[in-house]
Amino acid sequence: MKEFMFIYQGGDPDWMKNTSSEEMAAIMKCWEDWMTKLQEADQLVTGGSPLHFEGKRVTPDMVITDIAAAEFKELVSGYSIVRADSLEEAAELGKSCPIFQSPGVSLEIRQVVKMS
Repeated sequence: MKEFMFIYQGGDPDWMKNTSSEEMAAIMKCWEDWMTKLQEADQLVTGGSPLHFEGKRVTPDMVITDIAAAEFKELVSGYSIVRADSLEEAAELGKSCPIFQSPGVSLEIRQVVKMS
């Protein structure tokens, strides 16, 4: 099987402070169930982690800038790595991902290149 990175993009940067503990628990349960299902099918490499929306960008000429709020829809907000036989199979796994419970998100899927 090949490995594929699920790259979660976009979302609401204020989600954590605007979400009730009950809503957060329900969403986290969906993530736990989804990852358990992948793990039981030997398709989960790592659940990954969410990422903070704020960050810095370093350009090739060594200029450091803040990532602008206007770029939130393009920001990577988290990742997971899964196993699948093909990109198409990974995309089908992606359809069941709980990330789509959040508004304004997209899922990019990229094969992990094994360096040898």
